[in-house]
Amino acid sequence: MDKREKNKKEMLGTVSEFYITEKDSFTNLPGLVAAFADVIAINKEIDLNEQVVQVGTSGKVVSKDGSQDELIKTALVFAGAIYGYAAGKNDLELLTFADMNSNTFHKLRDAEIPIRVEKILEKADELAAALVPFGITEEKRSEGKASLDDYMTKFGSVNMGKGGKKSANESSKKLLVKVDQKLKVLDKLMFPFKEKNSNLYSRYESARMIYDKGGRHNGGSDTPPPPEPPK
Repeated sequence: MDKREKNKKEMLGTVSEFYITEKDSFTNLPGLVAAFADVIAINKEIDLNEQVVQVGTSGKVVSKDGSQDELIKTALVFAGAIYGYAAGKNDLELLTFADMNSNTFHKLRDAEIPIRVEKILEKADELAAALVPFGITEEKRSEGKASLDDYMTKFGSVNMGKGGKKSANESSKKLLVKVDQKLKVLDKLMFPFKEKNSNLYSRYESARMIYDKGGRHNGGSDTPPPPEPPK
């Protein structure tokens, strides 16, 4: 990412932190919660891409395939539990998300496998207690994260290679463009707080600023600022 993109990425981080701090203010506004979740999800995906690009290699290539198979098995256990929960709730979107098998992973490029596993683990965290009856306890979730972290530390650079690193970097760039529409929705949904809770809205505006290293900043990203009410 170039300097401008890195500054924009920092803004996504501050928006994510703002929501985590202030989320109790939005409990009765599921649409706004979903808008924040979209931005936070993109921010996390960019984080993972950057982790993959930057990680060093400490493992041996000869052992990568076996470790990859173990990581896939772990992901399938989590996906199976999520699928079981979704079936009980008749949640079609979640069923589609969790409907995968070994072939699903083996059709992916090596660089894409840990990204898919990360998304599964994040979904397991979101569902948390709901997955305990399906065998996914807090301890199991911690073990899953540790497995992914260990895999990335050992084989991240092996998986990526020069072409893969370039692909991950390009993916981050595309996500930074994609997030503009999500931010635009968020801006519009946050606008009513300008009058009913000006302090909260001011903190949101501050989180949405993009600061460069020269000290200048602009409101939001490439998206327009929150709309003014009609006159």
